[in-house]
Amino acid sequence: MHANAPSPGIRVDSRKLNRSSIWIGVLAFFCSLLWLNGGTGDLGLSAYLPVHTAMETAAIVVAMLVFGIAWNAYSDERPGNVVLIGVVLLGSALLDFGHMCGYRGMPDFVTPSSPQKAIVFWLGARYLVAFGLLTIALRPWQPMLGSRSRYSILAGVLVYVAIIYWLELFQPSLLPDFFIPGRGLTNLKIGLEYGLVALYGLSALIFYRQARHGAAFNATDLFAAAGIAVLSELCFTLYASVSDAFNFVGHVYKIISCAFLYRAVFVHSVRQPFHALRQALAKEKLWAAEQHSFVRTLDMLDEAVLELLPDGRIARANNGWWQLAGRTPAGSLLAEAVHPEDRSAFEKCLQNLLEGLKDELHGRFRFMAEASYERWMDCRFVVERDQDERIVGVRGVLRDITKTYLQERHIAHMALHDALTGLPNRVLLEDRIHKTIQLARRSQECLAVCFIDLDHFKNINDAYGHKTGDALLLAMAQTLESSLRDGDTVARWGGDEFVALLPRLAGPDGAREVARKLVSVMNQTFELEGQPINATFSMGISLYPDDGDSVETLLAHADRAMFYAKSQGRNNFQLFNDMSAKGLGKKELYIQARLAQAIRDGRITTWFQPQVTAKSGADGVRRLTGVEALARWHDADLGWISPGSFIPMAENLGLINDLGQLVRRQALNQFQRWRTVRPDLLLSLNISKRQLFAPDFVDALIEDARRYGIPPAALVLEVTESVALMEVECAEERLCQLVDAGFTLSIDDFGTGYASLSQLHELPVGELKIDISFVQRVHTADGLRILQAIVHLARALGLRTVAEGVEDAATTATLCELEVDILQGYHFGRACPAEELEKLALFTAGAVEPARPAPYLMTSMISTPIS
Repeated sequence: MHANAPSPGIRVDSRKLNRSSIWIGVLAFFCSLLWLNGGTGDLGLSAYLPVHTAMETAAIVVAMLVFGIAWNAYSDERPGNVVLIGVVLLGSALLDFGHMCGYRGMPDFVTPSSPQKAIVFWLGARYLVAFGLLTIALRPWQPMLGSRSRYSILAGVLVYVAIIYWLELFQPSLLPDFFIPGRGLTNLKIGLEYGLVALYGLSALIFYRQARHGAAFNATDLFAAAGIAVLSELCFTLYASVSDAFNFVGHVYKIISCAFLYRAVFVHSVRQPFHALRQALAKEKLWAAEQHSFVRTLDMLDEAVLELLPDGRIARANNGWWQLAGRTPAGSLLAEAVHPEDRSAFEKCLQNLLEGLKDELHGRFRFMAEASYERWMDCRFVVERDQDERIVGVRGVLRDITKTYLQERHIAHMALHDALTGLPNRVLLEDRIHKTIQLARRSQECLAVCFIDLDHFKNINDAYGHKTGDALLLAMAQTLESSLRDGDTVARWGGDEFVALLPRLAGPDGAREVARKLVSVMNQTFELEGQPINATFSMGISLYPDDGDSVETLLAHADRAMFYAKSQGRNNFQLFNDMSAKGLGKKELYIQARLAQAIRDGRITTWFQPQVTAKSGADGVRRLTGVEALARWHDADLGWISPGSFIPMAENLGLINDLGQLVRRQALNQFQRWRTVRPDLLLSLNISKRQLFAPDFVDALIEDARRYGIPPAALVLEVTESVALMEVECAEERLCQLVDAGFTLSIDDFGTGYASLSQLHELPVGELKIDISFVQRVHTADGLRILQAIVHLARALGLRTVAEGVEDAATTATLCELEVDILQGYHFGRACPAEELEKLALFTAGAVEPARPAPYLMTSMISTPIS
């Protein structure tokens, strides 16, 4: 950018420019008046000589002051134009001295004084100043090219002055005449004066434009100096005598011009730096006030702001240090305030910081307060470096996070531990088993996973209440924990189930020894809520690496061994390895290994069993009213696998949701096609406990029905009586959501769950499905009475009845007499694939011509999310 261009922060000061213009205007007006009056008046040489000497002395003093200020205030960063002004005025001062000494009437100065002599020095001085001002006006205001440039300019000016002195004092004949006695000024002299007028005028015009455009220097005073110099030179073109009025006014104007030059240099070299210094001091004062306010704000925080010396000692600290540590900071080592157990780690981290190995330290450490109790601090430190990148200290902040840390620990403990017993929960247990397996693999040791289930815990809950049951679980947890070895883990798996992890075992005998100890300690009477209670448990044990090498496998095998222990009379333990050695459960193990893959591959298919009306139609034929979807699995090696085997296994392995979803979607897909010809049919789906209480079950069921275009009213959801009544409050809420969505609920295996009338009345069911065990006893007197009671109960509650397991005509006739609504069993059709069902006369009898179904809008299928 051109140095004469205005800086973004510079604005035009029109008042100063107007003031300079007024000065020039007033002086020009006075000069015009003098010219109009003919410039009459001559002071006489004797009177004018002292005045002239005084005026020239004043001009010389001002010029020397300008030079002194400009020369001594110069720096490499400041514009070189200021030095140029000073050096030019120094040369003019030297020449003005020759002019003053050579003035007529003054003592001889080497040669006699004369107007010619005075004019030579005068013109030399004026042209030096004129060319100097023009150079300053044209040159950008920027530093000189070199630090020695100003000395070259000074030398050049002094050489110019010396040449003028040599010519006038020693070679005057070489100079032309500028003044002829009796005739006055020569035309050359007047022409040279007009040349000065032109030079000064051009400089004045340039300075004026720069001032108008907001120059970054004092262009207004330079404009005034050049403009007044123009008037001065005009006066010197008009005088006829060295002591007349024009000569006098010209000298006065010259002094005024020098004064404006002095002002320009003084403002730029002295006043502006002092003004900038005052601004800097004001900013420094404001910054100090802000820093003081900032420090006071920091003192309000519960944080300690520290500055450390390179040796780790505290140099400065705010009031927060007093609040956190309660001790004086000055000169003490910060590490001394750290808890002894954390001190070595803190000193190592701080040393890495001070040695430059790290630029930042961020961590949590315990600090000891004055009262000798520990506080957890969040520490953040950074190194402080000087201009040479040497570490001169450390700055940091300490924040008390004791409450937050304890809350985090509490939350983490709650997330990984059981709320009732305080034992590790499933998440923490599985993590510990995984890590213990890794250690055992490296050390080639054995470990055991023990699955423990309390015997007959439901009976205890029913007899003594849940509060006593919780107290028993807590007592059992404490007993197990106190009986295990150091390093063993006991966790609550859920409900009345516990899991023990036994690392570092020599083999199966070590696991048996621990198991016998646990069984023996349970042979005691617990005093709970004032009640003596005896409790036992069944335990299944799996070993690493004999029974598996993963968390899931070991837990599943231990669970299987536990069920085998229950089948052996309870209150005992069984090793999965012993079961395998005896050949027990091999088929189950095979099924278990293949089940998950079969579900993923869709090898489990859906069959359908017909349901018919008990009452015959006008033609004497019973009508097909619905079908029940049933899961079937055919394995390439084992052939057909009973649902009684793989469905409970899916429950235990946590696969029941995937299995239920597979069967449900297969059934809905087939039912969608059937509805085009049999829109009157109902589809019954079996729902397990885990499916029913899954958080997303209701939404998933509604979404599947919507996707396949099945109205909820066409679907019957069968839930076993034991599931519906096991947790009646939670089950009622979930069942109500399904009913509100439009589904019909059926209590499956009714009569086996000991439901009370009040509970049955509270549940929003629409159908009772009588258990097959009662249907098969219909020909006995007791069985008949039970069936009559169930049918009358259902009719009183407005519920539809379904009898399953109908295998002959006699049973059918009896059930019809009892007015059962729907019949299902081998007598009407076995479960079969959809293709075979479509060929039955029951199915084709009620078929209608397929029609293009109208779009189904599921306006009622809205569920409330379970929280």
